[in-house]
Amino acid sequence: MLTEPNIDRSFVEDQIKLLQRDINCIIDQDRNLRKQGLAKLQDFFKVKSNPSERIYIFDAYALKNLLRVFEDQVERNRETAINIVLNYLDLHNQHFNTETLRLIVDTIINRLNQLPFAETSEEIRLALIKLLHQIQVKHVEAYSNNLQRLAHMIGKALQDNFPEVKKDAAIFAAEISKKLPIGEYMGEAVKSLSTNMQHAHTKIRKATVDSIAPILLSRTNGTFLEIVLNNLRNLSLDKSSDVRKGTLIAVAELLMHFSIQNLNAFENNLILILMNSLSDDSKEIQNLSMQLLDQIGMKRQKLDEEANL
Repeated sequence: MLTEPNIDRSFVEDQIKLLQRDINCIIDQDRNLRKQGLAKLQDFFKVKSNPSERIYIFDAYALKNLLRVFEDQVERNRETAINIVLNYLDLHNQHFNTETLRLIVDTIINRLNQLPFAETSEEIRLALIKLLHQIQVKHVEAYSNNLQRLAHMIGKALQDNFPEVKKDAAIFAAEISKKLPIGEYMGEAVKSLSTNMQHAHTKIRKATVDSIAPILLSRTNGTFLEIVLNNLRNLSLDKSSDVRKGTLIAVAELLMHFSIQNLNAFENNLILILMNSLSDDSKEIQNLSMQLLDQIGMKRQKLDEEANL
């Protein structure tokens, strides 16, 4: 619920007199009026002075109509709406209106949570994923009420035919998994990641393997490792040395942080991936494998000593 902040009421009243027509115009039938209104709002929210007042105007007056613009038929208008939200985020120092951000997140999820996507533009879909990333950087609590829908959307975004969306969706999935207990709902996302591990583009395989450990470790009850295990083995033999290194680091992260239950089930399979890489063609990867095995051995020794105390 929107609370009354300590703001300059006269500034807000004066600005609303100037902006109300533009706020109304952004959902008008006339595309030119929508475009003009959005341009005026973008200019207003770009300005850094009176940030508390501008934030209040966004929350109390502009938000409702602006969210409707995410469905505008004109791609440029949808792009401008995203940029206005980014301007809004930049106005903040610390304190965010969680409810405002949750409404924005819900609107984005609705654009990306089914195939074919409601958002038809590849570039806009990429911009939406980047906006989700910015929101989690600024105020991760915006996601805490809707993890199941968010996980479902991530699973769909990872299936996007546009490689940049696949890559950024994997990065976002990893970051959100480090901060919130979303892992229980990420089964579809892990299946999508498993498919992306076989992608022709090296950068997609690398972003995918970099994301897999945080996502698997976010699940506290069991694991989805069995879905990706064969492809992890394959990536440890990938033609790209960066992908091979990323795979070994991911495997080591799992071995270092998995629950005892998961280790009992998968430790031998994961250790074997590291051991096989001791004979990699790259000396750097051979050394990395040895280093990681040493670290895991020391961690296991420490755990055994603590268990015997």
